[in-house]
Amino acid sequence: MISGSEDLIRGFVSAQHAGALPESHRGPYRILLVDDDERMCDLIGEILADCKGMSIIGRAANGKEAVDLTTRSLPDVILMDVNMPVLDGIQATSSIKEASPSTVVICLTQTFTPSLYSAMRTAGAAAFLCKNEVLALPDFIMSTLDQSQNGSFALDSRMN
Repeated sequence: MISGSEDLIRGFVSAQHAGALPESHRGPYRILLVDDDERMCDLIGEILADCKGMSIIGRAANGKEAVDLTTRSLPDVILMDVNMPVLDGIQATSSIKEASPSTVVICLTQTFTPSLYSAMRTAGAAAFLCKNEVLALPDFIMSTLDQSQNGSFALDSRMN
């Protein structure tokens, strides 16, 4: 955990992002975290821990683990890092979308490039968010789910 961020995260999530789920969805959205950086997974876990309607069902440290966990646990949403060992996020997203087309994959990245955008879109990612904007994840997830139902693509505005 980044020093001093726990109170900030809890306050931000409580005040801004603990809204109710859309009436059309029953139960919490099941979220799988995929990142080889344990600190990033911990931070995302803290951000989403108090969010009504979201439940973290597992973590994977590489794309192969993500594919295996997806087939066993059927998450609604996967927060996918791109650069990981064993199997990268692009290949993992492609495999996951082939096996589970309804799973929504949100790409989390440190750096945004047109080639990365193209590769992740081709693989089936529904959205991109810069890792330095993870405090916005609860709203971004809900927005992405709404947009993906309409066939739209969500892009963090700082990436335009």
